[in-house]
Amino acid sequence: MAFLATALLGENARTLRALIRAEGLPAGRYRLVVQSYAAGRQGVPHRDARPLGSVQRAVTGAQLVHGVTVELLEVSAGDGLHAPYLVAWVESGEPNLEFDARRARPRAGSVYGTAHAANRDETTHLRLTRAKVA
Repeated sequence: MAFLATALLGENARTLRALIRAEGLPAGRYRLVVQSYAAGRQGVPHRDARPLGSVQRAVTGAQLVHGVTVELLEVSAGDGLHAPYLVAWVESGEPNLEFDARRARPRAGSVYGTAHAANRDETTHLRLTRAKVA
């Protein structure tokens, strides 16, 4: 995917890989959303923030205990020298958000985690441990 992204979109495109884990979720299906933001950001993004990349996917609580790997395509106008910031969360529902969840933000009660992305060819590990309060 990384080679294809660079070939089609140029040097400002890259693929980020993340391994997402969570424990203690009730049985059921969830929507997992992962977004990347420009370096320097921290915490849950505000409504007007624009992700550089995002992906959504259907998962179960059991899958998250073992870890779910996702890849997301990021297109950036940045210098490529600073690691982007990743935000991931799960919420009840199916992966039915438009634009691969670029406009989505964690809802109250969502379990989320954040991390700075690993180096270009490495996997970023995120553990979803925090519950978003209204």
